[in-house]
Amino acid sequence: MQHELPFKSDLEVERNCLTCPYLPDREARLVYWLPHGGTRATDLDRRLEAGQRRHGPLVYEPQCDSCQECISLRIPVQDFQISRSQRRVWLRGQKQVTARLGLPTRDQARLELINRHSGWRGWLGSDESITAEFYEQVFVCSLFHSLEIAYYVGTKLVGIALCDRGEIGFSAVYTYYDPEFAALSLGTYSVLFQLEYCRQVGLQYLYLGYYVASCPSLKYKANFGPHQRRLNGQWVDHNRTTEEGRDD
Repeated sequence: MQHELPFKSDLEVERNCLTCPYLPDREARLVYWLPHGGTRATDLDRRLEAGQRRHGPLVYEPQCDSCQECISLRIPVQDFQISRSQRRVWLRGQKQVTARLGLPTRDQARLELINRHSGWRGWLGSDESITAEFYEQVFVCSLFHSLEIAYYVGTKLVGIALCDRGEIGFSAVYTYYDPEFAALSLGTYSVLFQLEYCRQVGLQYLYLGYYVASCPSLKYKANFGPHQRRLNGQWVDHNRTTEEGRDD
């Protein structure tokens, strides 16, 4: 299958074929580009609109010939309707969690936190860990306007959301949190917090990245609605899927 590059002046720097992180019985092909021709807020919006994501200073998208299950998903902020379970998460988080906005940074507390989260999720092998250099390259280094939302319970850092801000769109790049605080549903709370942030500053869309219906760890994204899915190059309205997947 041929894929048309929507930003023809970009420099392709890598084309990875690997075991799919979402569907391990399949092979994934990720293509990475070095953006060329603009890193303004409106340029980020165009890339999000086209289904691209940021990875450090690069942008990428899956181009898998035999599988089309990675679907970009975004929430029109003004249309969002909170569910009963999400409202419970929101009210609990508002009482217990403090959020601080700033620029992405790297320190020992964040490295320890992301490795606890990744190990709990089973994303790392027994001898693997996310290094300071990897964290710097992937999460801190960015050509766009990137933000970090740090979540605290008291004085303890319990979660981080790394985000990109466009002129009309906000991209949830990556969120991780302390598994000891899983009862707070910090993944869901973070999406709700970002939706409220978008509402307050007048952004139209919150992009949640790729949704894969048959991947248990990504099903939660369908709980936020109404939302839109990018199908065959067009954003299509979609109703909320009834509380499927993990609510975290």
